[in-house]
Amino acid sequence: MSALTADKIRLTRGEQSKVQIEAALVTGQTVYVGSLVSWTTSGRVRAADNATGQQFAGVVEEIVNDTNGSISTATGNAAGTVRARIAYGHEVELDVRTAARTFTNLGKTVFADSDDDVTDATGAGTAAVRVRVGQLKQFTLANRSRAFVLLGVFGSTDAT
Repeated sequence: MSALTADKIRLTRGEQSKVQIEAALVTGQTVYVGSLVSWTTSGRVRAADNATGQQFAGVVEEIVNDTNGSISTATGNAAGTVRARIAYGHEVELDVRTAARTFTNLGKTVFADSDDDVTDATGAGTAAVRVRVGQLKQFTLANRSRAFVLLGVFGSTDAT
């Protein structure tokens, strides 16, 4: 699986627990509705992946400009006027990398592999580059390639 190249509408549940925030995009970074995003040390968000200096922020629900109008271009600018409305604290169906597709990983923390999918600790690389996304709750396909993940809420141990 790879990074998103277009908007992706995701199945959700547990909406009553959802927290919504808004943040500016990193200059030059492109994200889409449905992208997993992470905070950078600059206090802006970018497409999540396994890289140092990032902390999970949530899933993009909408892209807006400085007039609060929805826009289709989702590339960050220096002024910080292109912003993402982000949500976490609820369950979202995400693609799951092969390494994490085991029932023993249910209830454990999964990590960003890209802005479109999650993996286990081994698949995410060294501890320095792992971006925790949330707790693996339920596989939704027989081949376990998709699952509901409770965003921003971490399991007692990491998926291995």
